[in-house]
Amino acid sequence: MSAAKSDAFQRLKTNARPAVEAALAASLAGYDRLDALSRFHRLPRETIMAETPQAARAVLREIERALRVERARRGHWTYDLNRHIALLVAHRAESARLASFGKGRA
Repeated sequence: MSAAKSDAFQRLKTNARPAVEAALAASLAGYDRLDALSRFHRLPRETIMAETPQAARAVLREIERALRVERARRGHWTYDLNRHIALLVAHRAESARLASFGKGRA
């Protein structure tokens, strides 16, 4: 890649980041936990509904697994940007939920 193309790509990434962050924040505000997590067929409803740090970690592991699968599809026709964004939103929400367990929430 030429230096000019590399510079242009870097500027695009830098300028796009605030827009992506704003879109993720807006999606996070409307995050429906039960709806988002019910799409994971490997997560039993009991795990989704449990209010324990162990269940929260299990949910995060499943989201991280799905993110790895989605990232591996990048560039393939089966890659879905909307799914990737939804997974990122779910990961942020569930990470915050897990962190809240450490702050005295039972």
